[in-house]
Amino acid sequence: MNKLNHHTFSDFGERIVGQSMFAILDKAKELERNGKHLIHFEIGDSHLEMPPEVKKSASLAMKSNHTHYGSSFGEHSLRLAIQKAVKEDFGFKPSLPQIVVTSGANPLIYYVISILVNPGEEVILTDPSFVTYNAVMNMLKIKDVRVKVNHKNNFRFDPKEIEKKITSKTRLIVINSPSNPTGAVYSKKDIVEIYKIAKKHNLYILSDEIYSQLIYEGAHFSAGTIDHCLERVIVTNGFSKPFAMTGWRVGYAIGPEDIINKIALLSQTIISCVPPFLQDACITALTDRKKFVKRYFTEYKKLREIVCSELKKIKKIEFSKPDGAFYIMIDVSKTGMNGDGFAKHAMENHGVVLCPGSGFGEGGKNYVRMCYANTAKNLLEGCQRLHNATENA
Repeated sequence: MNKLNHHTFSDFGERIVGQSMFAILDKAKELERNGKHLIHFEIGDSHLEMPPEVKKSASLAMKSNHTHYGSSFGEHSLRLAIQKAVKEDFGFKPSLPQIVVTSGANPLIYYVISILVNPGEEVILTDPSFVTYNAVMNMLKIKDVRVKVNHKNNFRFDPKEIEKKITSKTRLIVINSPSNPTGAVYSKKDIVEIYKIAKKHNLYILSDEIYSQLIYEGAHFSAGTIDHCLERVIVTNGFSKPFAMTGWRVGYAIGPEDIINKIALLSQTIISCVPPFLQDACITALTDRKKFVKRYFTEYKKLREIVCSELKKIKKIEFSKPDGAFYIMIDVSKTGMNGDGFAKHAMENHGVVLCPGSGFGEGGKNYVRMCYANTAKNLLEGCQRLHNATENA
């Protein structure tokens, strides 16, 4: 009998790369176990805790035995709450078959792209862009076509640059506003122009709006308001970022009914359903979202001012002040290192953990991403360590 080689994967298995920030976190945890004191800026998680009212709702739901299987589309009550919130915030009312609840917003990137784009076809997105887009397209053998952005123009681009990239193989355009990793916010004018381009060339738009409630400059405009998510726009959102509910893993999508149905079936195949008691708690979060978001927004805006003020004192780096989310992309090329080398140097020699920009695409290779959803004390200490790391690079 031939011995199975446990190191031989399928072609698909070989293409799985994961998320670079979690690899950095694992390395940092190992250093901490060996006694090193680190300040963490690598993971997009908040130092703040979720609203206690939401936690109480989940506890009550468990006590009420809301702990069995539920619908793969999401609980009817939560979909009603999402429908109401979309109507109030964006001015259109999606039908319930246009709404699906999933285990976090992150899997939706895989679901949407795998459902709409064939291997060998193309997706247009910014460079740098969120790491999961890169990982998913690599897994699915889909070509990522990139529009370069950088800190010198606040990581924004001219929509005409998108049209130049369109070929007969283009299927999808990704909009992520506010952006992870850059904090860029796209204007209504730009998003309308992107929609017109998509319509002209019969393309889909994936509008990733997980940070839509964390905008400091300007206002959020959803591509979904243009066609009410009936024709070509799929909006993804969730509860992790606006409510500091990262560990809960609840997200949702709004889109054309046939696409949403396929997402629900794929989610059903992989996870069956989202735990119903978590969904009960999410109703509380949505119902009182303005009150809860204000708590976090006020804190993050204060922290943004602190970190930008401190980073300006460091001569060997460049950055632009983010308009949304809670990230800063820092150009470290003047230190003589790329992002990978500098992140390793900063963590191992100066105890500050940053995410290398290369995981976000070729355009991020000279950057490190810093998540500033942290305490003011840690930001001040971390920026001093970052200064020391640049001086000793």
